[in-house]
Amino acid sequence: MTMPKMKRIRVSTDQELRNVLAKKSGASQEVMIVTGNAKSRENHISSERVRQVAQESGWQPGPSYSLSGNLLGHVVRHS
Repeated sequence: MTMPKMKRIRVSTDQELRNVLAKKSGASQEVMIVTGNAKSRENHISSERVRQVAQESGWQPGPSYSLSGNLLGHVVRHS
């Protein structure tokens, strides 16, 4: 699977994720939320949690990708 090129936004907490999604919700767009994976405990937000928060914030969750190091990318769309 080819990884899409889009704006990447790094978050490390649920609240930070909620704030980012609220600020970006004014326009139709697609972004990649970047979090630490389970090995990077202090920056870890699970894929399930990212999907849940995205849906609660009016965003549609898409696929997740393994990025370099201990990072995960989660695609979310707002229309």
